[in-house]
Amino acid sequence: QKILSYNKSTLFRILYTLEKNNFLSKDINGRYELGLDIFILGNQISRIGKLKRGSEYYLRELAEESGFTAHIGIIENFQVLIIAKYDPSDSGIQMVSRVGRPVPAHCTGQGKALLAYSSRKIVEKIIKDDGLYRFTSNTITQPNDFFIELEKIRRQGYAIDNSEHERHIHCIALPILNEFNELEAAISITGLVMDFPDKASFTENIRLLQQTRDKIRKKMNYVN
Repeated sequence: QKILSYNKSTLFRILYTLEKNNFLSKDINGRYELGLDIFILGNQISRIGKLKRGSEYYLRELAEESGFTAHIGIIENFQVLIIAKYDPSDSGIQMVSRVGRPVPAHCTGQGKALLAYSSRKIVEKIIKDDGLYRFTSNTITQPNDFFIELEKIRRQGYAIDNSEHERHIHCIALPILNEFNELEAAISITGLVMDFPDKASFTENIRLLQQTRDKIRKKMNYVN
């Protein structure tokens, strides 16, 4: 209390809030100790850090080879959180996405790839809480259509943002699964619609993404 310069009532409210959210708990003698969620939070931060370090070289390589902005993102609090981003050095166009800034899940390549490999319960909660807000004329706004889209992504193994979040933008994304075949993150490249003129351009960039994804999985020991 003296160190923090809080009065007793303020300190009690802080401790009560931390305990209610499982960041603190009381032992049998009524003394406070770290709660379960603080360990979960620590493990989550550690996992993100390891993934960023393990993917950094390959993400830079992908951005340079493809000529597109490369991202890695995770599902956090039912949104997509970008944890790493690299722009190609010779690109005059900078994507507006920012590391640490959440983006919608239902209308981005990253988000659709992540949701396709998440539980239906998570997808239903996102639809219930946030809705399928229309950003462009291409945004999928009907739940049935959205579940059909997720099934298609699972079948083909990749997601495409067809200017669903921002006009004139295409994004291709793939899930990154760990050694237990569980979802860890998604990797993507993003560019202008004019940069993907035909099916062959999509096919080539999907191949580059798959190669990068496999290198990251090997680096992270996600391969059995």
